[in-house]
Amino acid sequence: MSGFTLLLLVMLVVLYLYLLIVRRDIVFVSKRRSSLVTAVPFLAVGALLLSLSDAKTLDEQIRGVVAAFFILSFLFDSRGLAEDRIVSNAMDLKGIPYEEVGRVVLLFSGGRTKMNFFRLGMRGPLLIFDAPVEEVVLFLTEQLPKGTPIDILLEEHPDDR
Repeated sequence: MSGFTLLLLVMLVVLYLYLLIVRRDIVFVSKRRSSLVTAVPFLAVGALLLSLSDAKTLDEQIRGVVAAFFILSFLFDSRGLAEDRIVSNAMDLKGIPYEEVGRVVLLFSGGRTKMNFFRLGMRGPLLIFDAPVEEVVLFLTEQLPKGTPIDILLEEHPDDR
């Protein structure tokens, strides 16, 4: 096994450990787009099949398997609310501290809570949670600085009338 393949294996282990640590810090995990959840495994299997069909040595086969696991790592990339910050991207070490958030908007729709926040006058990414809006509001009031506005919007369905 070559040094490059060993380096790839070490990087893969470090990546998965890092993603696991970030996921453990998150209290409310944001949902993913369903298209991403279905596309990534197909891409990983496709990359694996292509690399294994063209591989001539054991080293190349191992690299193909490692490449497939790198593609699968996108499924473990987590976003959400941690105790001390908003994690908008798992590769961002610091995240967005709650002290920098100027305003939060929550929309409760179809049993899901959608959250948007504003930082330095700019809108952050949309986060979607399966948790009830009451739990998210309670968590945010404990974490955000006093006086930070939290707007709550409830979407009304025709069946609710």
